[in-house]
Amino acid sequence: MDQDPVLARRRLLTAGAGLTAVAGATLAGVATATQVEAPNAAALQQLLDKQAIAEVLHTYPRALDRLDRDMLLSLGHPDGVVEFGKTRFDTWASFVDWLMAAHVDMLANNHRMTNMVIKVRGNRGASETTGTAFLLVANGKDQIEERYMHTRYLDSWSKRGGRWAIDKRQTLTDYRRVDTYPAAEVMARSSIGERLGRNDPSYRLFDF
Repeated sequence: MDQDPVLARRRLLTAGAGLTAVAGATLAGVATATQVEAPNAAALQQLLDKQAIAEVLHTYPRALDRLDRDMLLSLGHPDGVVEFGKTRFDTWASFVDWLMAAHVDMLANNHRMTNMVIKVRGNRGASETTGTAFLLVANGKDQIEERYMHTRYLDSWSKRGGRWAIDKRQTLTDYRRVDTYPAAEVMARSSIGERLGRNDPSYRLFDF
């Protein structure tokens, strides 16, 4: 035991200062961790929201090529509006019904959605997506049209009840080409897969 009271007091003061420094560093570390954790959580949620929107965009051609009305309906909110060229649809269902009628008699249709730019802010979002399509359309009994389309979809989104869907879609045509050939020529040089609709094996694949 120290006999010198002055020396003992100095040692106590030194030890106290060390504990204060350790405690201060610990608290600072907790504060820093909390500050880092909050932005990471927000960034993660934004990534999840963007992924949810991307999946809806990818589902659009899948639903359209299979003429799956229910799947198409799930992509937009009921009050979603669509501007397709000079035509306006005031509900998402009316747009879907028009799509179905436009594609049901085609010999073949194949759509792709690529080059997505998606931005999210809270429960609202916006996206620009490039779409391409190849369509085979009978033009009378003896001719077939081969249609090539390059399209951009400008979509406004909202998340309602935890579900992302389209509020408004503006469809812009960047390129369109229609080549008309004798039907016999097209059928001789083409192999056209059967339209299976809900019998497509992809439905069974995802039903697990």
